[in-house]
Amino acid sequence: MIPHIISLSRPLNVVIGGLSVLIAASISAQFALDLKVLLAILAAALITAAANIINDIFDIEIDKINKPERVLAAGLISVKSARIAFLVFNITGLVAAFSGGWDLFFIAFFAELLLYFYSYYFKRTILMGNIVVSLITGLAFIFGAAAVDDWKVGIVPAIFAFLFHLGRELIKDLQDVDGDLANEAVTFPGQFGKKASLILINLIFAFLSAFLTVPYFINLYSVAYLYVVIPGVSIVLVFVSVLLWFKNDVLWLGKISMLLKVDMFIGLIAIFIGSRI
Repeated sequence: MIPHIISLSRPLNVVIGGLSVLIAASISAQFALDLKVLLAILAAALITAAANIINDIFDIEIDKINKPERVLAAGLISVKSARIAFLVFNITGLVAAFSGGWDLFFIAFFAELLLYFYSYYFKRTILMGNIVVSLITGLAFIFGAAAVDDWKVGIVPAIFAFLFHLGRELIKDLQDVDGDLANEAVTFPGQFGKKASLILINLIFAFLSAFLTVPYFINLYSVAYLYVVIPGVSIVLVFVSVLLWFKNDVLWLGKISMLLKVDMFIGLIAIFIGSRI
């Protein structure tokens, strides 16, 4: 059962969640890898795991169409076991955040509420679900910066994360549109179609690609940041934006979504290098 619960939590997402908090904390001049930072990383990882589990609980019927290999959709563990795992991860995450201080607790509690209602309701709405999950992803950087009592340094990476995930979430909605419509979940692609969705994704990624250079020009990050972020993120976003017009079946959308997930690490590396060198 434990391997299935680990799979259900989506370990790569959990690692990205914890790493985002660490990067956000480390870009502050006040950074020290102390207990509060470690508790923030732990809390973010646990809450991310819980969010992935509750999302799959609510999406069982959709996943039976779109992603039948997933743990719950395949019947590898019971919904009851998944709910217990969700509660354990969520409560433990809140305890870790509370142990780090009231500021971390309130951010974590707010994130947990949003994540639950995202899975319960917002995910099945036009754009609101995409906006909510992207907002929470950006909030991870504010959370990490708050762990070193310097929340303002998390604002720029939070904006990056918001825009990056907003585009990626729309790609995932394109991938899942058949299952969503079969279960009366009307997302942007389901309502307006593939072409309108691709145009919106292109606009988001174009704006993000341009905005990625801003921290260098306002002397927030060093030139080393540009050396990583332009080839590692901006060019990838342009490549994906073009590729989507030619390769947008379910299989390719899954590959593109995974490429962007990996590219998140490049973005985190760029921010870290740019802020430290």
